[in-house]
Amino acid sequence: MPKLRRLVLFMLSLSFALVTGLFQPTVTQAAQDSNYKIEINKQTNYLYLYQGNRVIKTYRVATGKNKTKTPEGTFPIIAKFVKPGWKNIPGGVPENPLGERWNGFSVNGDSGRKYGIHGTNNPNSIGTYASNGCIRMLNKDVIDLYDRVPEGTLVWIHSGKSNKVWRGNPDVGNSIVYQSQE
Repeated sequence: MPKLRRLVLFMLSLSFALVTGLFQPTVTQAAQDSNYKIEINKQTNYLYLYQGNRVIKTYRVATGKNKTKTPEGTFPIIAKFVKPGWKNIPGGVPENPLGERWNGFSVNGDSGRKYGIHGTNNPNSIGTYASNGCIRMLNKDVIDLYDRVPEGTLVWIHSGKSNKVWRGNPDVGNSIVYQSQE
């Protein structure tokens, strides 16, 4: 009987933790130590890389085909891949639309494999509204970004005015998820 009681208590505790969001992705110690943050402005299609409160690099990007494709809010990078595969297309081949790197961010607690900052096999799409929700970068730019930012780095996505002042939620709040996939 005591084993059954412990099992029931464990299952109830686990259920409570999952329902209340206690297992949400968090900012890693490496991300805190690096002090990097990312701002993506969907209105201008620019990505700003911050170190501390200073913009140290600006990149041109492509965002969702319409305003509802790319989610807005503050999200942690939780999955990083070199030469990521896409559907049935292996990584590293010219046909792969994800390019050379994947920086997946967690939206509403997902695994970081649905939305991400990635390269592209279509460099002419950069600066436009072209994706199914992800953030596209030139391959040389996404390699540079990938090499700089650790997992846990916060990504703030918005469509407002950029004053080069990071105003994302430091508590890793999430916003509405738009159901789409790159």
